[in-house]
Amino acid sequence: MPRRYARQTHRNNVPSTSDKEYFKRAIYLPYLDELIQQLDMRFGQEAVSIVRALSILPSRVHLISQEMENDIYVYYNADMPSPETFSQEMKIWKSIWENQPDKPESITSTLTDVSACPTLFPNIMTVLFLLALTSVTSSSTERYNSSLKLIKNDLRSTMKEDGLNAPLLLYVHRDINLDYDKIIDDYAMRNPRKTVLMNPL
Repeated sequence: MPRRYARQTHRNNVPSTSDKEYFKRAIYLPYLDELIQQLDMRFGQEAVSIVRALSILPSRVHLISQEMENDIYVYYNADMPSPETFSQEMKIWKSIWENQPDKPESITSTLTDVSACPTLFPNIMTVLFLLALTSVTSSSTERYNSSLKLIKNDLRSTMKEDGLNAPLLLYVHRDINLDYDKIIDDYAMRNPRKTVLMNPL
């Protein structure tokens, strides 16, 4: 394809013999490089170690390999009460759960199960507690910010922060059931008036 101008200055000027090769070198390959770089940054070694630690759960303990066990040990050994007994704990942990028909599938159900005794498995319990405390995403913050755009429109732009927080929290946490009668009673106690307040719903 002949060029009309002498030289490109605002985009990649990669050497190519065809249109297909040009788009591959100028767009497709840089896109793949950026995608791989972003995935590596998002899911680094720390995230891999945390995901591997989820294989301690009784429903998945049969999938754990020696490499995964070593990775869990390396990542969590500073927090373990007795790291030198971790491999023995893992052997006993696997043998206990492989014969049980009802295996807990979540961290909280594993921590509350009777078979998961904290005195027998102090290292595994510590890892499970740390997994339970690990934040999974920042979605609640993102949801809060996107809800702020919906609520703070032109009419409410002069509203103070105290007045804006209540409707914003109600909008973000819509899944929480509210007792409207209790809210009305609480409001009536704080602001006594002569009119009778009733639930309009």
